[in-house]
Amino acid sequence: MNRSAPYGSADSYREFRHPLAALVLAVVTAGALDAFAFLRYGAFVANQSGNAIFLGMGPAGGHPTWPVSAASIVAFATAAGLVNLLRRRTRPTAAPLVDIAVTEAAMVVWTVLNLALAYGRHGTAARVLLAAAGAIAMGSLTTVATRTAGIATPITYQSDTTTQTGERAVRWLFGPAAGRGRARRGTLLGLLALVSYSAGGAIGTLAQHRPRWVPLWGTIALAALILLLRRHPRPPSRPG
Repeated sequence: MNRSAPYGSADSYREFRHPLAALVLAVVTAGALDAFAFLRYGAFVANQSGNAIFLGMGPAGGHPTWPVSAASIVAFATAAGLVNLLRRRTRPTAAPLVDIAVTEAAMVVWTVLNLALAYGRHGTAARVLLAAAGAIAMGSLTTVATRTAGIATPITYQSDTTTQTGERAVRWLFGPAAGRGRARRGTLLGLLALVSYSAGGAIGTLAQHRPRWVPLWGTIALAALILLLRRHPRPPSRPG
């Protein structure tokens, strides 16, 4: 990931009135839906690193539902690429709203399919379609806010977050004094994202016992992001 990404990238401080609340809401929801999908469909809809492993395990005989993972990877990448292109072609003041609207539309489709296909109970073909629908929603969601106050904070995957949190923690504790403030902020943001994703996983695990409406609850939760949007995006604040 380009850590010096331009200000034009999706930054929660620029696009939301309560950026940390928006970040936590998005990450918790992604974690919950990821856990739900894995337990019900046999593949992740957000954590594509896990799905990539399943692609190797499947043909080797260790993960028979690997086609579901393949569908999720393709759908996630396609959605993320298309929505990112759409953001770039939309005026800055409207880009975050368009992004959330696309995510919500994908979530509604996923909710309907989850009901119609009995949350994947009837075989691999249904799970392939459901995982693809969920991954389209998560691929769109991942573009909503890729940074917080200029610091990379991915929503739907946490491998990079873990790496960068460790790097920043070391710089905070042992690095030059001039960079410790930013390293501290980055460390705390990383920990916040990791805790939020884990909390979402717990929620999704509990929710999958009543699986019919889980995507709907995610749809409602993410709709709250609209209420947190700024009227006019502004440069990210730089806390002291």
